[in-house]
Formats: sequence, structure tokens, C-alpha cells
Amino acid sequence: MKITVFSQKKQITFEAERGDNLLRLFSAHSVHIPARCGGNGKCGKCKARLLSGKIAGTKPDERGEFLACLARADGDCSIAVTEEEGGGLQEFGFTRLPHCRGEEGYGVALDVGTTTLAACLVRLSDGRIVSRNSCLNPQAVFGSDVISRIQACAEKENLKELHRSVVDASARLVRTLTQGKMRIKRMTVAGNATMLHLFCGEDPSSIGVYPFRTVFTEEREYGADAFGLPCDRLILLPSVSAYVGADITADMLAADFSHSKENILLADIGTNGEMAILSGGKIVCTSTAAGPALEGACIECGLGGVDGAIDRVYRQNGRLGYTVIGGETAKGICGCGLIDLVARLLEEGAIDETGYMEAEKYRLTDQVYLSQADVRQFQLAKSAIRAGMLALLRRAGRKEEEIDRLIIAGGLGYYIDPSSAAKTGLIPQALKDRAQALGNGSLYGAYLALTDEACREEARRLASRAETIDLSSDATFTEEFMEGMYFS
Repeated sequence: MKITVFSQKKQITFEAERGDNLLRLFSAHSVHIPARCGGNGKCGKCKARLLSGKIAGTKPDERGEFLACLARADGDCSIAVTEEEGGGLQEFGFTRLPHCRGEEGYGVALDVGTTTLAACLVRLSDGRIVSRNSCLNPQAVFGSDVISRIQACAEKENLKELHRSVVDASARLVRTLTQGKMRIKRMTVAGNATMLHLFCGEDPSSIGVYPFRTVFTEEREYGADAFGLPCDRLILLPSVSAYVGADITADMLAADFSHSKENILLADIGTNGEMAILSGGKIVCTSTAAGPALEGACIECGLGGVDGAIDRVYRQNGRLGYTVIGGETAKGICGCGLIDLVARLLEEGAIDETGYMEAEKYRLTDQVYLSQADVRQFQLAKSAIRAGMLALLRRAGRKEEEIDRLIIAGGLGYYIDPSSAAKTGLIPQALKDRAQALGNGSLYGAYLALTDEACREEARRLASRAETIDLSSDATFTEEFMEGMYFS
């Protein structure tokens, strides 16, 4: 049977077998629609519209709309969808320079994020970045967070699909960067531990259950054309632990933890809330399960940092205004827009210190609103992030005022307004004016390791010397998490 899909980007027709899940079929043919809950029929964001023919598994409503994750192929049909558009952060807030040795050829640095992939093509002789590109991570059909993808690996076929989809997307990025005109000498890859396991086809199931063991944390190197990627050598940067991955190793490399004499708190604010503190030459890391609210998931009108997402909310002439990524009509709100909106509503008294919102929904537009349930999800996320920071400070024996810099990594951190973050309690008030955006430190760390052999060795040393603390048994974290649920 034939399935024809129409989107704002393309029209595509492909073959299907009766009973095939439509969401998985869409993903397999590079039709990307949101599926934040991992295809469990809960988030309601994988809506599609039946134009002709029939489907099984769910019944379209009077407008022909249905959830793709619940639908199965049942004959020839035509379907309309709205594809999610956007890519990963490719910019760096501040940098350290590699020491290049005049090596011939080109390399690629790749950041494998849970939501997006970002890569840059580099001339190895002088470290010049020739081109950059990014795309959405096609694994998103299995859920917006690593736990969803770990759980999906209970079925071995899903593990194969998760591996193949991210490798194929990476190969497409490389071909786009090189325009098919050059051979890649080597490629360095950074990402959290789960993403790196899936990238090389290792089952991450043991990461999802106590005592949270990885198959590997050490640097891995593969030979020519590993996994079908067009490169002579493939290098995966080392992780610290199951939930402090190579992305944090790369962040620490980019932030020059090895040589700094400052007290630095580093936070990659996202689903996992990975953090590290450098104090007195000692490095302590941790990870807090913030949940996907700050990535736009589990928020009723939430989006990732994609076109159509509200990314800034401000007060002007007594009213709230906003900006939208891509300059389009607002379709939803992303993490930094959510932080701004909550901060503005706190200032206006529309949300009280307990998180109670008198209005059932606060509307920014006819289509985009904030619900009471959204506020509760935000409280859980911001409380986990802040409590994790304070637990690290306590372990390092430092007060907030003694931290010289708060470095915020990742896409959300690059665009976040520190004043809004402090107003909501996402970051400690004392660190508001010491916050710096690192940008995509994971990609930049991978770039340093690609171009400078000394930086590659440094990444190995950073990962091995870092201590990890488990917040589940940390009294400071528990106390601060409960306190942090309030907006005070």
C-alpha cells in the first residue's frame, strides 16, 4: 500500500505494510513531526490530518485529525502534517584557541544532542571552521528525553532504529558540510552518555536502572567508514559517568577548566541538568533530572527552539510583548520564552509564590497560552536545577558569593535572560550578574579535540579526575529542592 504525505516542506510517497505505525513510518522517511511523549498518545503534538483513504488504530475527528503515534497503515491514503523545523545551536559564546600543527586534510566535529545535532567542517592545518550545519535529532519519535529512549531499547529493533537514524542523520550533515567534494580525515563526537551509546549501537538499558551503569565511559576510536560514516577515523570523547556525559567533558574543555584558577560553576541547563564545579583545582560533577519542560516538552504549547516558537517575553507600555523564532506567527513557546513569561507573570502578581495562577490559562495569543499544569512542570524543573547547583556548592565548600563565574552551556543557556532565570529561582540570585553563555560548548570541545591532540588528551584527564555525586542521597539537594518549589 502507498502512503502519500503532504507537509509545508515536501510531498513524499512511500510503501507501507498493513499495521505499520504511521509516526515511525514518517520518521523513517525523514518526515519530522513532534512526538514529545515518545509515541504514547499523551502529549497530543503528533497531529496529522487524513485527506483520503483510511487508517487503523485510532479514529480521526470531524476535521480528519488524529495522532500519528496511535495510527497504523490500513490501505492507500493521503495525509497532511506540519513538520517541525529548526536545528541545533552552532555558536560559541567565548572560546579558547587550539594549537594546530599544519596537518593536511579536513575534519568534522559533531555534537549529538538529545534534541538536535550540530556539526562543523574544519581545516586541520589551521583550525579554520569552513562551514557549519545542524538538524533535529530524528530519534525524537521515541521521546524527548533520554529515559524514553532508554526504555524504547527494551525492544532490540528499536535499538537498531535509534542507532541507524542518528548515524544516518550525521552522515547527511557531513555530506551537506562537504558538498560531497572531500574525504574527512577524522571526526570527533560529543554528547551525553546515552546518546553516545545509541550512536555506536550499544544498548544503554543499564543506564536507566540502579546502579546506573554504562557499557563504556572511556574515549572510543573507530577505523575507516565506521557505521557507514565517511571518515578515516571516528573518535567519541570520554564521559564522566552515566549521567555526566562527554558533552560536559567537552564543556569543561571549552571553558578551560584545566588551567583556570577561578571558582567556576558550569551548568548545561536542559532535560538532564548536568553540572560541574571547579574550586581549588578540584572538579565535582552531578546531574539532576529536571525533566523536559525547559526543552518545550510536557508544556501544553511547548516547542523546542524551532521556527514559530516564542523565545522572548517582555513588558512594554504596560503590556506583554514577545518575539518569535524565524519571525513567523507564534505556534508555541520554547524554554527561554517560558522562563521569561513566568518571570513577567510573577512580577505582575499573576502567579503567586506557591505557583498558583488565578486564571485557568494565561494567553499570549489565541493559540499560545500558559496553563496551571505548565507552571507546576516549570517549578519541578527549576527547583531541580537550582538545588543541584546548591548541592555542588555545598560539596565544594563554597558560598554563592565566592563563585567567580556561572557558565551556562547549551542552546537554552545561550539565549536565556539571566535576570528572568534569577527571578524565577532557576539560578541563584547572587549569580545573576556573573552568568556567561558558553554556547554549544559540546561542539566547541569536540572541535578542540579534533584540531589539537593536546586538547584530546586533556579531555581524557578531565573526565578521569572529575568526581561525581549522587543527588538522590544528598541531603542538601532534597532540602533545597523542596524549598525551591516556591517562587520567593
